[in-house]
Amino acid sequence: MMKSERTVTKHVTWLTIDESAEYLGLSRSTIYNLESKGLLKAYRLNSSSKRPILRFKQEDLDNLLMKRERGRPRQEVA
Repeated sequence: MMKSERTVTKHVTWLTIDESAEYLGLSRSTIYNLESKGLLKAYRLNSSSKRPILRFKQEDLDNLLMKRERGRPRQEVA
């Protein structure tokens, strides 16, 4: 008897530029700057058009938040 293999499907949540900015508490221009500097991965839809539609993975936004939190100095509580 052969064991059956299970396929694990990971759910991906996609966000628009506005949703991403709100999620991170940043402006749209900051999101564009992070993407252009390679600090945030954008996925392009309609890449053949002059203005492609950008989408961001929530997982990538969460990773960016974690990196920001690790880089901040700890605040001591008095």
